[in-house]
Amino acid sequence: MADGLVALNSTIELMKDLGRPRGDMWEVAVWEELVTVEGDEAYLTYQVYNEAIVVPETIDAIRALTGSAPDAVTSMTMTDSSLGMRQDFLVDHLPVLSGDQP
Repeated sequence: MADGLVALNSTIELMKDLGRPRGDMWEVAVWEELVTVEGDEAYLTYQVYNEAIVVPETIDAIRALTGSAPDAVTSMTMTDSSLGMRQDFLVDHLPVLSGDQP
């Protein structure tokens, strides 16, 4: 939220800025600011685009059916790479601090 992602539409705009078709986000996003632990319970908020989340699984299923990848891990790695899956969407947009550390 501190980076300006305050609603679903701002996330879609970020995905478009990253070159994703139609603003699709194939990853499941967990909002760091909305992760809370109280006692033995954890609370979190995450975002899933139902229209897009099935894309990677469908690609891997096709590979499994056709035998075009030797195993699931290889297929998932290939899919993640070809779709440009990311662990952090904003790493390229973070300001550079002293010592060239983002």
